[in-house]
Amino acid sequence: MFEEKNNINTDKDNENSFIGADGCHPSQQSSFFNFIKKIASSKYVRWFVIALLPVLFLLKFPVDIVDYDLWWQMALGKYYVTHHTLTVDHSIFSWTPTDPTWIYNTCLGSIIIYLFYNYMGGFGLWLMHGMVSLGVFLSFYVFLRLLKQRLDINSVTMIAVIAIGCSPACRYYKPELFSLLIFSWLLFFFFYVKVSGRKFLFYIYPLMFVLWVNLHGGFVVGLVFLVMAFLGEILNKIFFPKESLKNETLIHLGIASVLSALATLLNPYGMDYLISTYMGVTSKAYAQTHNSYISAYASLWSYLKNIKIEYFNVNSTAWIMTVMYLSLTVVFIYELLKKRSSDFTLLIVSISLYWKGMTTSRASYFFLVASFFVVFFLVVYRLKLKNFSYKITVISLLIFTSFFMLTIYHSIRYEPNNQWFGKGIDDYAPLTEVNFLKKYKIEGPIFNDYVVGGYLMWKLYPDYKVFVDPRCGPYMNQVIPDYLKFTGKHVNHEDIRNFRGKYPFKLAILHYRQMNLIFDFLRSEGDEWRLLYFEKNAAILMHQSLLPIIKTEVGNVNLSPARFSKERNPSVLLNVFNFYVRLDPEAGRYICEIFKRNVSNFYKLKSELLVAMNDEIKAREKEIQYQQIWWSH
Repeated sequence: MFEEKNNINTDKDNENSFIGADGCHPSQQSSFFNFIKKIASSKYVRWFVIALLPVLFLLKFPVDIVDYDLWWQMALGKYYVTHHTLTVDHSIFSWTPTDPTWIYNTCLGSIIIYLFYNYMGGFGLWLMHGMVSLGVFLSFYVFLRLLKQRLDINSVTMIAVIAIGCSPACRYYKPELFSLLIFSWLLFFFFYVKVSGRKFLFYIYPLMFVLWVNLHGGFVVGLVFLVMAFLGEILNKIFFPKESLKNETLIHLGIASVLSALATLLNPYGMDYLISTYMGVTSKAYAQTHNSYISAYASLWSYLKNIKIEYFNVNSTAWIMTVMYLSLTVVFIYELLKKRSSDFTLLIVSISLYWKGMTTSRASYFFLVASFFVVFFLVVYRLKLKNFSYKITVISLLIFTSFFMLTIYHSIRYEPNNQWFGKGIDDYAPLTEVNFLKKYKIEGPIFNDYVVGGYLMWKLYPDYKVFVDPRCGPYMNQVIPDYLKFTGKHVNHEDIRNFRGKYPFKLAILHYRQMNLIFDFLRSEGDEWRLLYFEKNAAILMHQSLLPIIKTEVGNVNLSPARFSKERNPSVLLNVFNFYVRLDPEAGRYICEIFKRNVSNFYKLKSELLVAMNDEIKAREKEIQYQQIWWSH
């Protein structure tokens, strides 16, 4: 456009009339935009961006350090394989009262995870995660080829943004990954039929649901999608018949949907599993427990208020979802104004999945995956905007570059302890603490916190059974309410004694997330509880009744802070510090020095945490001085 102006207006006297708002001569503007256009259209730049996509994915999906569901899922997988069965009585892992009728079915998903780990360790789990991610990518790529679109900077950027948005919910190694994979292909076949009209492809759905119902409970979302799609196409038929599926195709969609629902009966529990799933989804008590206690079920709405780089993962998911939703809204309005038509299916699916994803962060990936298909279907197929302006490509390139740099920055400055390729998968689990119990075979039963219970199921069953674990469901009638009431406040000697009257445990293994509870036990009146052992992630406490039978070598175990002199992980050192400083401020000071010496200076929070650690040491020293003065008087 600028070149044409330069060719037409050759009169030197008229040149000033074409000076740009930025003071640049049009020939300068033309050179700049030509340069940008050349970059945006360069095949080398395109291939460079494509090559960076797996790098971005690797950085955004390090080894998970938060979710303990992996361990109890593998415990189930091991049970299925070693007992040659696809069913399990979930009460066998617990010594506390549980509901033996509770049904949870991830038999195929748990087996797959167990086998990958059993044969290849943490690398196997990373490989499994990569294979699932590759499967999702292929669904995107094949869909682009269906629309005669190549993998360009725009599509790569959108895939990258979706990967970043999915990272908080999809970084975990557990059966939920298979819901991500199957849902993406469910969408692919739906849009494939809308584009090609090959209605018989809908009959792939029942086969998919036979697998899905035995992999993960996310099949429920798949069924809901089919219902929304069918209703949306009926509305299309009524209001915008030119945009709807043909009558015959719609009938086949309905039949395939019914067959898909029937296919979910092909699970080890039959109709009982579906009834149990429905009861769990609709249970207010179950929902309240999950929403208030488990972060995976938390809302994302609050993250739209504040943007903090510390919470880059969750913040980015909330904003990516919202910007995508608003962008889709603009496209819907544009289509309505231009073509006087719309697609009710896409509207219903987009609104429903966005609302659900923002309300329950664990479900956020459903909307993100769906948005890829909806955007390209609308823009390329419905609106015929196949050749995007180079300006859009430039914007995409800027977005990709920004997210890539932010990811690198966040990884270096806020997550220096990240590991990849499955390495160190159990570094954040109480591995050493559990091995201590296995070595000395100390008498139980064990009281454990909610989170660590999943790992105990994996490592200690059948030698020890758990008090509670993240499965939650078997304990809803009694144990979970009692546990939440007990751990939801500071407890005293009387609280502990009453709790033990109902649940007579002699050992307690508590993750450092329950630091206050650990010291409530140790500082309760009567000195009934002793510190037996502690390591990087948890502490083991014992009741005084075990003292006569504790072997001498157990009491001589090294608990010195010097054990952590080579530790570099700031999270581990901070946990250990918070434990030691409550026992002895000098031991806390020793850990503080290790933190100062070993933790990388690139860690953004290092200085802030060092100040807080020193303040805590001083506060503990003053507390001890006050106690000494009080006792002296």
